Amino acid sequence: MKVLVVDDIPEYLDTLEVYLEDRFEVLKALSLEEAKNILNDTRVDLAIIDIRLKENDPENKEGLELLTWLKEKYPDVKVIVMSAYREFDFAVEALNLGADYFMRKPLEPEELNEVINKLIGVAE
Repeated sequence: MKVLVVDDIPEYLDTLEVYLEDRFEVLKALSLEEAKNILNDTRVDLAIIDIRLKENDPENKEGLELLTWLKEKYPDVKVIVMSAYREFDFAVEALNLGADYFMRKPLEPEELNEVINKLIGVAE
């Protein structure tokens, strides 16, 4: 099974890769365009997407743009949206746009594992 992780912070991508790589093939993207290119070339089972893909821009919500695009093109892909920001509106907006789950960063490995198992039915 393949998981795409999208975040603009390389260290965060690396951390999630280390956690997930023993169970999944992990693909990583640092930007909206990089994620779209991967998704157009490779079938993934799950995407984990950060809402803000440009941390220095407080108005940036490219992760939600990616979510909308992904659900239109590949509606069967399960999506977890994550954010370090505590705005409740982000969670509501993500879920309304089709996210299967919203998580606050930093992600806790046990909780992430539980959510993934529920979404894609993978046994531990």
